[in-house]
Amino acid sequence: MKKIYYLFGFFLMFCFHCKKANLCNPADIESQCGILNLAFQKPISFGPPKKPQCSPCRMFVSATSYNANLQGISGADVKCSVDPNKPADGIYKALLVDDVNRRACTSANCSVGGITEQIDWVVAPNISYYSLNTSALIFTSDLNGVFTGSFATTMSAPTGIWTGIKNNPSWDWQTDTSHTCTSWSDNVSANCGTYGVTSWQDSRAIAITSAYGNGGTLNNILCIEQ
Repeated sequence: MKKIYYLFGFFLMFCFHCKKANLCNPADIESQCGILNLAFQKPISFGPPKKPQCSPCRMFVSATSYNANLQGISGADVKCSVDPNKPADGIYKALLVDDVNRRACTSANCSVGGITEQIDWVVAPNISYYSLNTSALIFTSDLNGVFTGSFATTMSAPTGIWTGIKNNPSWDWQTDTSHTCTSWSDNVSANCGTYGVTSWQDSRAIAITSAYGNGGTLNNILCIEQ
């Protein structure tokens, strides 16, 4: 009998330190706790766009030229990160669009939806950008993270840069969806990609009007600090 009392006492001491099992599944919106969790959950905060780590920011035209098979947008970003013109510090991405993985605007100069039209866009709103090729101020972006004036000076020595941007024939910043060389994976097709020429200080620096590069053409990449 004493043995039973001892076992019962041990069981009470053990359970004194036990926590009540939590059988509530917050994801189950049909249960009481699930409903309460849904009602009192913290709202999602959209907030302002993420600011770049740089201000002002830098940019450079790649030292290396490439055909249009850049291995996609991510491949172009990698090329920026290992280019000889990249400084030791800073993160750089390619000013290059395909309308799926990267996009500047869906309306001319993002005039309808502003920055909400963008996907992984590389130019931040209201930031000055300096060229590492010339050490000069090139432009200051507007509140939509694009630019519609004239560059202060040329970006680099004259060369072509792949962009995928449309020219109407003025600043537009929409993707020329028919001319991104199959999301920058095609080095064969003729007239498949839009490009700019850095000797210009207007929109032709980003997109030449009604001119397209063949997939096998060698152009450079414009890399923008983030």
